Amino acid sequence: MRMKISRTYLDWLPWALATVCVAGSVHIVSVLLMPELAPRNAYARLAAAAQSAETTPNGVALLPRAAPGAEVMPFEDSAFVEGVCLFDLSKGMMRVRADADPEELIALSFHARTGRVFHSATDRSAIKGKIDVLVGDARQIEAVEGEDEEAPPSQVHVTAPSMRGFVLMRSLAKRASDRDRAEQRLRAVSCETVAEPES
Repeated sequence: MRMKISRTYLDWLPWALATVCVAGSVHIVSVLLMPELAPRNAYARLAAAAQSAETTPNGVALLPRAAPGAEVMPFEDSAFVEGVCLFDLSKGMMRVRADADPEELIALSFHARTGRVFHSATDRSAIKGKIDVLVGDARQIEAVEGEDEEAPPSQVHVTAPSMRGFVLMRSLAKRASDRDRAEQRLRAVSCETVAEPES
C-alpha cells in the first residue's frame, strides 16, 4: 500500500512542479511589465495633470495641492509645492536650472518614462547656489561634451535612459504661511529645450 501511494505521488510530482514554475514565471513577467503597460503610469498621470495645470513662463507646470483622494501621484505630502517638466529628447535636450538656498529645501528628481529615477539634485548638491542640469541621450551628451569644453563647471550632464521622461520638482513649505514662498521658488525654476550642437 505504501508503495502505491508513493508511486502515485511521484507520478504527479513533475506536473505539480511544472505548474508552480509556470505560475511563478507568469507572475514575475507580469510584475516586471506592469510599469510599461499600465495606462495610468507616472508619465501619463503627470502629462494629464500638466495639461490642466498652470504653466510658468519658464516651462514648469505647477501641480495642484495634494488633497486626500485626489493626489496626482501616490504618497504626496501636502507640505510640498510640486511642479513638473515633461521632456522629449527627440525634440532636443532638456536644460533645468534652479537657484538653491541652503535654508530652503528644493528637490529635483529626473525620471524615465516608466517612472524610474535616473538622477536627482537638491539644494545641498547645488554648485555656488545653482542647480544646472542638461539631460540628453547618449549621443547628444557625447556631442555636447566633445564640442563644448568651455561648459560652465556648475553644469551637470546626465544621460537619460529613455527619450521621454519628466522632472519632478518639490519645494518645502515648512509652515502653511511659507507656501507662497515655496511656490515662488518653483516659479523661478527654468525648463527649456536646447538644440544639440551641430556636427
